Amino acid sequence: MGSVVPLYGFKNSTMGLNKAEYYKIGILMVIFVGGIIWAIRIQTPDPKLPILNPSDLNPAVVADSLEGVGINHVVAPFILIDQTGTVRTEADVQGKIRVVNYFFTTCPSICKDMAHHLRTVQAAYRDNKAVQLLSHTAMPEYDTPEILAAYAHQNQVNPHRWWLLTGEPEELNRLARTSYFAVLEAGQGWDEHSFIHTENLVLVDHKGRLRGYYDGTSEEETSLLIAHIGWLLKERSADFIKSSKAK
Repeated sequence: MGSVVPLYGFKNSTMGLNKAEYYKIGILMVIFVGGIIWAIRIQTPDPKLPILNPSDLNPAVVADSLEGVGINHVVAPFILIDQTGTVRTEADVQGKIRVVNYFFTTCPSICKDMAHHLRTVQAAYRDNKAVQLLSHTAMPEYDTPEILAAYAHQNQVNPHRWWLLTGEPEELNRLARTSYFAVLEAGQGWDEHSFIHTENLVLVDHKGRLRGYYDGTSEEETSLLIAHIGWLLKERSADFIKSSKAK
């Protein structure tokens, strides 16, 4: 009898791979998957916050003279005094991320919630010198540096990371109405010494531009603010790297 030909016309053979071949395939798979992840990352831009100008905001918090301004708004220079009696100016926050609000120490309602949530922000960035909290009093005639110091002690305020600011009423009002847009437009009986402060926490970037408004009485909004500060810190680092390379 003739020899038997294997079914389908091919001889039995070993189709398995040895360990070295499996190892090579594994390396190629890692490189392939890593390449896909890297490609996705470089094609996905970092999240960015809008740059806000007076024309983007509720007219009720914007001075009439600025309601039509749609570009290039930055926070104006200032001279104020913090809870330690130290004079603070724009030079002290140059290049820093700022969280700004208005309050007063005898406020019986929203200021307590705002202080609680600002403590959360302070804790999140307590070791980061690039982040500064600025709380401006809406009652400068009463809130002296001594009163602010007592309030700071009651609310666990770190004097390096969080400044409670007082000063001339006109200066505080000017900043509120023409820089931060953090107080409501006045009704009847309003004068330059009056404030109707809001619950807003205002996020200012390292270039002095407005980047966001958050409800300071909301835990959810405060968490969002903390995340967005992180975004601005990355943006700040990228800008500093570009600046150093350009020199």
